[in-house]
Amino acid sequence: MSVRRFCLLAVTALLAGCALKTPPAHDEVLQQALPATPLPPAWQAGSAGTAIGTAWVKTFNDAQLDAIVAEAIAHNTDLRAAAARVEVAQQSVIVAGAGMKPQVGAQLGGRSTYDRDSGGANQSTLGYASVAWELDVWGRLRAQQASAEYGVQAAALDYAWARESLAALVAKSWFLCIETRQLLALSEQAVTVYTDLLKLVTVRRKAGKDSDLNVAVVTAKLETARSNVEAARRNFGEARRALETLLGRYPSAEIAIAPVFGDLPGPAGASVPSALLERRADIVASERVVFAAFRQQESAKLALLPSFGLSLDAGRLSNIVTSLLSLNPWLASVAIGMSIPIYEGGALKAQVAIATAQQVQAVARYGSVTLNAFREVEDSLANESLLAAQLPFDESSLRARTDAVRIGTVQFIAGRQDLLWVAELQTAQLASQSDLIMLRAAQRANRIRLYQALGGGFDGPAVASVDIPSPVTAPHARP
Repeated sequence: MSVRRFCLLAVTALLAGCALKTPPAHDEVLQQALPATPLPPAWQAGSAGTAIGTAWVKTFNDAQLDAIVAEAIAHNTDLRAAAARVEVAQQSVIVAGAGMKPQVGAQLGGRSTYDRDSGGANQSTLGYASVAWELDVWGRLRAQQASAEYGVQAAALDYAWARESLAALVAKSWFLCIETRQLLALSEQAVTVYTDLLKLVTVRRKAGKDSDLNVAVVTAKLETARSNVEAARRNFGEARRALETLLGRYPSAEIAIAPVFGDLPGPAGASVPSALLERRADIVASERVVFAAFRQQESAKLALLPSFGLSLDAGRLSNIVTSLLSLNPWLASVAIGMSIPIYEGGALKAQVAIATAQQVQAVARYGSVTLNAFREVEDSLANESLLAAQLPFDESSLRARTDAVRIGTVQFIAGRQDLLWVAELQTAQLASQSDLIMLRAAQRANRIRLYQALGGGFDGPAVASVDIPSPVTAPHARP
């Protein structure tokens, strides 16, 4: 058999290659991650209400909220960094895939040597090209590329989750700003209430109808109210600056904030827990990391096997000797080589151990992300009903305290009650108003957490809208 035919047959056999192993199925990964945690058929906290859909920001019917969420998505600096990480992952796939392609290089050069004795100059030139190709017989390089492509999927899903998280944070920050604005207005109202009471008790004291004790007590309440105003202003300013930072603006605390909350959307429901595993981008991303680690472990194991390479070198060479002999030869060589790892100090086996441990780590993290997601849904569903049940009690309490202030004021004017008693009623009424404001804010914050926990997507499907490339598949049969 001629050398040419032998080389051709060898290359054909090497290019046939071996198929990559089949990655673990979704159920297998879940079983490995949570071996002692069977998924229930329904949420323990219940799921009353309409099942969550997509574009949950629109459900609040707040045009200003829609606008600031869109502004944050366009200008937030952390989100731009997350987008850059996707680009890094995409370029890493190209780097990983380059190893399976021929590597072509060239050398060009020239030299001039002057001989003093002969008085002449000798010229030498170099023109040389080389092609090197590592033949991916066992699939090691394909496994590396598949791992990198799963990394792209994970990065793209992480970016989608970052968008979702940013939208939720902006929405919660928006409602926090409304809450702090209302609490500031309530603090200013308290100053007005206690100022009027102080004027009244001062006049009564001068008339001999009240005591110095009442004057001192009401004065203390007024000063506390004034202090609370300054604290409320600080909280309101910090909330606005935090929101402006999320929007990518300079934090000047100048953003216009709505004076009251809009209507809360109707109750939100949830599908079965198992559906969450395919709905939330962060869970799907952590599963892709498991697949990437699986391919990385496969590549580390295949590195223990011999590697094969094909090289082609050709060029034209001249130097002093060939110039003296009037020669300027063209040279070419073709070679097929095999590299066998015999002893490398345990480095390759250590790489296999590292890749195995990283796969175990990825599986454990997938389980952790999944359990945290379940907890977030259960907490939000439970709080949804608890906060809704609490609201009518707080509203009823405020109505009763408002009536108490009205009745107490009438009785005080009639001389049947002490002024300090009326002041305490006023304090209790203001506290009830504050509690109601915070409860309504808590309802909206919890609703946003529920939307995010269920993976509904603030502007569309959280996962389905992500452009995820498919990993490479091995076209060859397993040997």
